[in-house]
Amino acid sequence: PYELGGGDVFSTLLGGSGPPGSAVSFVSEMVAVMERAHPNPGHLALAELERMGILRSVITQNIDNLHREAGNSVIIEVHGNVFRLACLGCGGKRLMEREEFLVSGKKLVELLERADMAGLLELASRCPCGGISRPDVVGFGEPVQDMPLAIKEAKNCDLFLILGTSGTVYPAASLPAYAKRAGATLIEINASGCYFPDLVDLEIIGKTGEVLPRIVERVKGMLA
Repeated sequence: PYELGGGDVFSTLLGGSGPPGSAVSFVSEMVAVMERAHPNPGHLALAELERMGILRSVITQNIDNLHREAGNSVIIEVHGNVFRLACLGCGGKRLMEREEFLVSGKKLVELLERADMAGLLELASRCPCGGISRPDVVGFGEPVQDMPLAIKEAKNCDLFLILGTSGTVYPAASLPAYAKRAGATLIEINASGCYFPDLVDLEIIGKTGEVLPRIVERVKGMLA
């Protein structure tokens, strides 16, 4: 996960109060990070497990769109997706491709630096209904997205993988408990230790980008 700044930044972009320059620095950093970010072997391994018919869904707190780029199709993004635009008028949503996102992000930085309100309004007017669109991410004080669906998936799985999370951000951190109570087997993979010792059936200390591809190869061998 990326630590990109405070949760009130998007309210600043929409005209709310905030420290001068906070939006510029946040968006500049975000665009730079996203430009460098690409699916790693862990993302690709999860997509392969889905193609094999083993993985049903991915629940993520990340907003970076990397699971989609890797090839997963059923993704529950509880904190939203910065590549997706949500219209404040009609409520419609549209997912941007990487190039469109980067071009728009760099344009946004330029407009913010110039304090060009007319340009910002034009850039934000991206919906066919004429309404203003914003990044479809969870801002400070906003509820998470699709949590009922995430809970349903947790309750209905046979195996629940906990990958690289510290388990400190709620309500997403409550999902392993839902899975456990429903009878699922829980496996935690984390390079920095086990954060759900009372719940997991197996803990693997290691980087997800290294462990998951090995699991995929082992599963392929078992199915051959």
